[in-house]
Amino acid sequence: MLSRRSMLAALALTAVSAATRAEAQPIILVPRGAPERKAILDVVRVPVERRLGIKVIFEVQRLAILGDWAFAEVRPRTEAGGRIDYRRTRYARDYVPDLDSDLVLTLLRRSGASWTIVQEAFLPTDVVWEEWVKTYRLPRRLFLQE
Repeated sequence: MLSRRSMLAALALTAVSAATRAEAQPIILVPRGAPERKAILDVVRVPVERRLGIKVIFEVQRLAILGDWAFAEVRPRTEAGGRIDYRRTRYARDYVPDLDSDLVLTLLRRSGASWTIVQEAFLPTDVVWEEWVKTYRLPRRLFLQE
């Protein structure tokens, strides 16, 4: 039977090993037209359209994959490609154009052939992915423009 100290050491070693593997994996920037891009954006689109009450397209700022993880940084746009007037949404009272972003940041994980949302930040005003780096032991390079 392992002592508590041995179990904690083994868990720490496993965490370091997982982080090292994540650091060694390449970041794949998903190009326009790739099937994986459509699959990920379709998953991200569902809660955004639900929140806004309109159909949207995305202006993609970053769409990156690391193993079974994906990060999407997108700007929702109207179907015609225009900026969304958040003053005409349920966010009207809280949205301050000079302070709030018009970004949606989403962390996804692949399970089999499908993607699911793990975390999402809708119109964030800070760098929320910093917490995701710590919580999920992901490298910062998944979230940063290179």
